[in-house]
Amino acid sequence: MKVEVENIDKVRKKVAVTLTDEKVHELEEAIYNELKKEARVKGFRPGKVPRSVITHYYKEYIDDELKKRIVQTTMVDALSMAKVEPVTEPFVRFLEEGRYGYTLECEVVPDIDLPEYKNIPVAIEPVTVSDEEVENRIEGMRQMHAEIITKDGAEGAAKGDLVVIKYQGYENGKPLKDVIAEAYPLELGTTTLMPEFENILYGMKLNEEREIEITFPEDYPDKDIAKKTILFKVLLKEIREKRLPELNDEFAKDVGFENVEDLKNGVRKELEKEKEKAKNQMITEKIHQFLIHDREIPVPKRLLERRLEMIVDEAKSRFKTDYLTPDEIKRLEENLRKEFEARAEQRIKVEILLSKIAEKEGIKAEDSDVLERIKKIAEETKRAYQDILDFYERNNLMEKLKDIIVEEKTNAFLKEHALIKEKT
Repeated sequence: MKVEVENIDKVRKKVAVTLTDEKVHELEEAIYNELKKEARVKGFRPGKVPRSVITHYYKEYIDDELKKRIVQTTMVDALSMAKVEPVTEPFVRFLEEGRYGYTLECEVVPDIDLPEYKNIPVAIEPVTVSDEEVENRIEGMRQMHAEIITKDGAEGAAKGDLVVIKYQGYENGKPLKDVIAEAYPLELGTTTLMPEFENILYGMKLNEEREIEITFPEDYPDKDIAKKTILFKVLLKEIREKRLPELNDEFAKDVGFENVEDLKNGVRKELEKEKEKAKNQMITEKIHQFLIHDREIPVPKRLLERRLEMIVDEAKSRFKTDYLTPDEIKRLEENLRKEFEARAEQRIKVEILLSKIAEKEGIKAEDSDVLERIKKIAEETKRAYQDILDFYERNNLMEKLKDIIVEEKTNAFLKEHALIKEKT
C-alpha cells in the first residue's frame, strides 16, 4: 500500500492511498467466495454457480462491496502511516476506473503558534455570602417542605395559593374548541399567564365564576389566539394554600441539621461551595478568553457545522415545535444558528489551543485516570462499575472520556500557572 500526503490548507490534508494488485485480488476473492455460497441463480444448484455468471449477475454489488472493503480494511493503517488524525469523518473519493485506491480529504487540528500560556492575569470577584442569601436559601427550603391544605371556602384566592380553574374562551359569542380546560392547575404569583387573566383570580372564592375579555398581542406565542379578542369564563374549582413550617430547631432537624444555628452555618457553607465552584469556572473561562483574544485560529468547517448542528438540535428540543409550521421551524433553526455559531466557533478554538498545550506539556490521560473516572461515574449514578465500563467500551466512548480528562488536566495546569488576583 502506497500513501501520500498533501496539504490542502491549514485545516485540511489529502491522503492518497494506492493498493497493490495482490491486496485487491485478496478482497475480490473473499467477496466471490461469499457469493458462491449464497448466490441463487436459476438453472444452477446453490454453490455451483460459475464465477462468470456470478460476476455478470452481481457486478454492481461486487464493485460497491469491493470499494467498501478497500476503505474498511486499509483506512486506519493509511492514516497511521500518513500521521494524520482527522477531527471529522474523512471524505472519500475513489480513483478513476482501472486504478485501485482512493483519496481521503481530512479535516485536522491546524498547526499554530502557541501564545504565552503561563502567568495569564486573571482578576476575579472574591467569594462572599450575605445573610440575605442564606435567608433566601432557607426560605426556599421552607417552601419545599410546605404543607398543602384546603383553604377555607369563605376566603378568597391570594398570591401563593394553589388553585384549579375551569375556563372556556369565546370569540364573538362562540366557544373556541381549543381554548378550554376542565381542570387547569396553577400557583398564583408564579404563573406565565397574561396578567389580566391572573388578576381576576385574586379574591375569587370556591365555585365562584368570573369573566374577563382579553385582546392578545400580535406576537403572542399561541398563533391560534394572537391578535384576537377573547372572552374567558372562569370557574374556581379548587383552592389550597401552602402552610410553611416554622423556622425552629424541629424544622432544622427535619432537613438534617442539629438546630437553627447549625442550619444557617450549613447553608452558608453550601452557598460558599457553590460560589467557589462558579468562581473556578469563571477563572477557566477568563483564561480561555485570554488565550483566543485577537488570535487567528483556523477552524475546520465540517467540524464547526457538526458541532453547530448538535447545539441547535439540543436547543430546539427545549421548544414545543409540534405546533409550529415548517416555515416557523426553519426560522427558529436559522435564529438558533445565528445565536450559537460564534459560541461554537470559539469553543472549538479553545479546544484546539488546549490540545496543543497538552501536547507540548506532555499532559495525558493514563488508563488509571480513565478507570478512576468510570468508578466516580458509577458512584454518582449509583450504577455497577462494570455496567458503566461496559457501556463506555461498547459505545466507543473511552477515547472521548480520555479527551475530557486531558482537557480538565490542562485547565488545571493553566489555572495553577495563572496570576489570579481577587478584586478589592
